[in-house]
Amino acid sequence: MNHTIKNSMDSNAWLHGEKPASNVRQDTKYASRNTRCAGQVMIFVLMALLLLSVVIVWNFDLHNVVHLKMRAQNAADASALAAARWQGITLNLIGDLNIMQALSLSAGDAETARQIADTQARLCYAGPLVGLMAAQQAAKNNGIYANSSFTERLAAHAGAVLSDYGQVFAEPYEDCWQEYASTLRTIANSGIAAAPDNAALYTDYSGEHLLLDMNFYDAVAGREWCWFYWNAFTLLQTYADYQSWPPLPPQIQETRPDNSEVFSLGLATAEFIPGGLSTIPVMNQLRSERNLSQETISNFVAVVTSTWYIYEQSKWTDWSTMKDSSFPVYPEKNLKPQYDYLGADAVTRIEADAERLMPGATDKRIFCTAAAKPFGSLTGSESQVTPNYYSIVLPSFSDVRLIPVDAASGGNAGAYDLAWRDHIEFHLPSYMTNGLNGIDLSCWYCQQLAAWEDAAFRQKALDWLDESENPCVGESQRGTRRGH
Repeated sequence: MNHTIKNSMDSNAWLHGEKPASNVRQDTKYASRNTRCAGQVMIFVLMALLLLSVVIVWNFDLHNVVHLKMRAQNAADASALAAARWQGITLNLIGDLNIMQALSLSAGDAETARQIADTQARLCYAGPLVGLMAAQQAAKNNGIYANSSFTERLAAHAGAVLSDYGQVFAEPYEDCWQEYASTLRTIANSGIAAAPDNAALYTDYSGEHLLLDMNFYDAVAGREWCWFYWNAFTLLQTYADYQSWPPLPPQIQETRPDNSEVFSLGLATAEFIPGGLSTIPVMNQLRSERNLSQETISNFVAVVTSTWYIYEQSKWTDWSTMKDSSFPVYPEKNLKPQYDYLGADAVTRIEADAERLMPGATDKRIFCTAAAKPFGSLTGSESQVTPNYYSIVLPSFSDVRLIPVDAASGGNAGAYDLAWRDHIEFHLPSYMTNGLNGIDLSCWYCQQLAAWEDAAFRQKALDWLDESENPCVGESQRGTRRGH
């Protein structure tokens, strides 16, 4: 009876569009379970979107870094080539003027010869600085903006030239320091995008010292014990404290600087033509080839006192670095004779910040360096010879090439590696006087000095070299600081 009534009630409920009470409870349970599943799916979707966002941002950062690296290296290459091209142009102009001076002396015109020599002195500064301007334009044409740190440093140096150089250095020509400082300041005002990384300031250190070698700090930071074995093993064994270091070398004090500090041509002056009579025929040959005059240079010019611009022997030497077995160049020791000379070259540095979206990304700095060098040849008695074959500067440069940065010129001051320059200009002298009390621990190089001063650090190196049966013996010393 009750069963029949219940079924009848359920039937009436269905007829009126209502669910039975038992099914309502069952559907409520299913709805609750579906709600929980939907929440879990939402969490999973949010996590997937978050992960996808991270991948997209990371890919954007990676693309920006790679793109900026490519632009920076292209800019460095272009700026170095532009500067080196102007070095070659200037050397050719000075060489032409040497020939013109010889023609003036042949005609007995000593005053014109004097004015030519004065023009050559100005070119030794003006030519490289035009190269510096050309380097900036080349870098900016490749999408690199002016670097405020580089700009401020060059402007500050222009001020130092104007205020200090006249008291220390003799001027190579009248009003040299005024013109030099003014040109540097003008270039700085336009913004420095490509810094001259092999600039040799007249006040830089003039000699070698382990504390002026970046490789020393790299070896300390990397615990490269074999480097100490090959380069500073005695010091490692005997070092006591900062007073164990030999004095820093003196700073350069040239009485008559003949070359610009930036992209130096490496020239000097002489009273007589190098080679004497044997040089006159090649000067006459170049005079004819370049249509400088129909007149002939007289032989007596070889014994006339004048101001001739020549290659400074200490700078225009054979390119020994490229022939050294420790230098990673291929094919090894196969440098062609026509390229076997050091001298004028240009090294530029580009530093820029990459745009980063990834939270917490701190390493934004991109830096690139490049080096280039003008090349050419003269006709010798038997074949083509290097431009410095006759010692006197003659027009001979016709090409410019990129070269390995570590095979280029550059002093221990690091030029426009500003952190390194600050270290050796400000921190190092204080360290030599006061030890660790005189260093700035925010400086990476000073941090390596602090590690070196720890006796346990040095003992660890000695123990490793002793316990490992000296694995450095026979080890190749190939390699440089840069991967070129």
